[in-house]
Amino acid sequence: MESNSTEHLSAIAETRAAVADRLITPWWYHPALGVLAAGYLLALGLGSIAIMLAGGVLFIVGAGALASAYRRLTGIWISGFDAGGTASRWAKAIGGMVGVSAVASYFIGHYTDLRWPVWCIAVLGFAACLLLGNRFDTALRAQLRAGA
Repeated sequence: MESNSTEHLSAIAETRAAVADRLITPWWYHPALGVLAAGYLLALGLGSIAIMLAGGVLFIVGAGALASAYRRLTGIWISGFDAGGTASRWAKAIGGMVGVSAVASYFIGHYTDLRWPVWCIAVLGFAACLLLGNRFDTALRAQLRAGA
């Protein structure tokens, strides 16, 4: 009985490692997400109501299309917010960064005469998606391999 349990646990560990090996994010994924985030931040800070709404819709549809493409390429999709552990913290950091940036972009763009800070915020949003997205990927694969 104990030998059978060990075999099952070994099979589970091998499956988790195989899944981790399949979760290789395409090179274009995080840059595309960053462009979507930056565009959304610019629309919020520099646009009219119609442009802000269009930017929000484009961001949501684009993010959905990216998730769908990832699932098609890898056969798997794990939501960052459901990944658990360190991976979820990185996903929440991306969401928090974009959320705080969205509020800052809107208020700076609509309540001051300054436009350059909105562009800087958009660049920060792009960079956050690149850097934190890669951290999320690394943490998720490590968690899967470790069985966490």
